[in-house]
Amino acid sequence: MPDCNVCIIYPADPMGVIPGGIDTFIRGILRWPPEDIAVSLVGVTTDAVNRPVGKWTDCDLGRRKYRFFPVAELKNPESRGKIPLSVLFTTGLLRYRPVIDAQVLEFHRLEPMLVYLFDSRPKTAFVHQNMQVLNNPDSDILWSKFPSLYFKIESFLIRRLRSIYSVREDAVEMYKSKHPDIKDRFAFVPTWMDPDIFYPVDEAETKKLRQKICRQWEFDESSEILVTVGRLDSQKDPVLLAQAFKLLLDKRPSTSLIYIGDGILRVELLACLEQLAISQNVVLAGLLSASEISNILRASDLFVLSSAYEGMPMCVLEALGSGLPVVTTDVGEVKRVVLHNKNGEVVENRTATAISDAMDRTLSNIKQYAGLPCTDAVKHYTPGYVLAPVYENYRKLAGCL
Repeated sequence: MPDCNVCIIYPADPMGVIPGGIDTFIRGILRWPPEDIAVSLVGVTTDAVNRPVGKWTDCDLGRRKYRFFPVAELKNPESRGKIPLSVLFTTGLLRYRPVIDAQVLEFHRLEPMLVYLFDSRPKTAFVHQNMQVLNNPDSDILWSKFPSLYFKIESFLIRRLRSIYSVREDAVEMYKSKHPDIKDRFAFVPTWMDPDIFYPVDEAETKKLRQKICRQWEFDESSEILVTVGRLDSQKDPVLLAQAFKLLLDKRPSTSLIYIGDGILRVELLACLEQLAISQNVVLAGLLSASEISNILRASDLFVLSSAYEGMPMCVLEALGSGLPVVTTDVGEVKRVVLHNKNGEVVENRTATAISDAMDRTLSNIKQYAGLPCTDAVKHYTPGYVLAPVYENYRKLAGCL
């Protein structure tokens, strides 16, 4: 029996397909704990039949089982509903008040802490973004309409946490500066890729996967295949990528692009593809499982990220872990793993022309960049390695040391 019990409180469903790096992050925490630690989740369900609202359910992610209590149903993970998910989730917490048998409570956004303000158990949290992004005009976070209110709530809650992790080092430094008397509570923890799912395959298997994808979406088998993974929203800026891809096609007319993910900009993106006359070279694949994504990454030539802002995007690590070179805008912590002229390029100037030129240069050096230079860059970015101090902190907070 585990000695240490932790409960994550966040609107996720690791058994379903919900777009977003935080959901993938939580799935990793649930899959990789040591035997002496049990992690449960209070979240939302994408399958109310098999994981009903208001009940604890046993779930299995392969490596470990976990207990799951959904407080709301997310009927359409592909789009933003009329009621913000944070409101739906907080309302569900207040309605169902799940009995949590855990020594430690963990949060991946701070607002739900208000429900547990008077719960005496130690609390820890992950901040997945430098929240100064609320002042960024490209931010689509709802709090960007009320940034001063958010920062007041954040300052109030953050002092009630025993430990705070961020996947951005500049966020850690910012919090230490704002809260010097509790600076020892803040720590940087990078994201990771799951090596059980994202890994390269041999040339024969790559060829099979590529043939399958080309048949499925009617690509020419000689086509160079580009792929991106993420929500179709203003943060990821899929329209900018479409514009860059249009410029690339002028130089490489047989190239194809796969968007994996969905979101509120799908209609706008489709219109943009039509306007640019590149629809025949682009596929919007929608939401896919991790295993489906990994197969597409292995079969592709280049991964591209056009984001306006990020924390430490897991999709970049997953692409590199699959042996796939990366072109990305200069966001978050990408420079830790995307190495110029080794496994891709980080684009300093976030314009269609700059991204297109970087894609063209990288494709010209693809044999040099692919494979080992990619996997070597992320060999230490695995859950067992990255999460070791997090699991040790669980033991400390739970009094299990």
